[in-house]
Amino acid sequence: MSNNLLAMDVPSVQGLRACLLCGGKSRRMGRDKSLIPHPQGGSWLSHSIGLCRRLDLPVDVVSSISSHHQLASRFDGVECRPDPFPGQGPLAALSAVFGQENVLASLVLPVDMPWLESWALVQLIRAWQEQPSLAVVSHDSTQLQPLFAIYPNDSIYRETLLRQLADHRLSMHDWLRRVPHRVLALPKGALRNVNCPADLVTLDE
Repeated sequence: MSNNLLAMDVPSVQGLRACLLCGGKSRRMGRDKSLIPHPQGGSWLSHSIGLCRRLDLPVDVVSSISSHHQLASRFDGVECRPDPFPGQGPLAALSAVFGQENVLASLVLPVDMPWLESWALVQLIRAWQEQPSLAVVSHDSTQLQPLFAIYPNDSIYRETLLRQLADHRLSMHDWLRRVPHRVLALPKGALRNVNCPADLVTLDE
């Protein structure tokens, strides 16, 4: 366990699994974001897996890209799941993890938030544990960030998601307007997305 985690009161993660979404096509970036080198070593995908595993979170890597599965399979505690709707976005991909037995909730994170650190996951877990039946969604002081959130493995979330997909509505924000959730404010810097080559310039900052 790293020194920064030793300094934290790390919460129990019993009943919680991480859901790492990394199956996007990275059109704006022009290359696979999951395999971009991370400043702290490894790739963005391996870095994100490491954040979760350092908290003893089991991880579901959701992607239909074989190179992602090959990399993720090297880690203990990681299961690779195919994206059930490749190319349809994160809400559709999220459907891969609902309904698992003995899972209370999924901590969802995207592979393209390379500034995420362990303390942010700890704060999200603590907030969820205050009301485990309720989703908790991060907010960066400007907007909700539904891809860094914890969603209970409950029928209201699963069935609402499936109904929305059946209507070909793929927006995470639309889904959030239909399910109960609370908001956790986090520093904007930790939740920055990297979407295009110009964003890479600031990655070491």
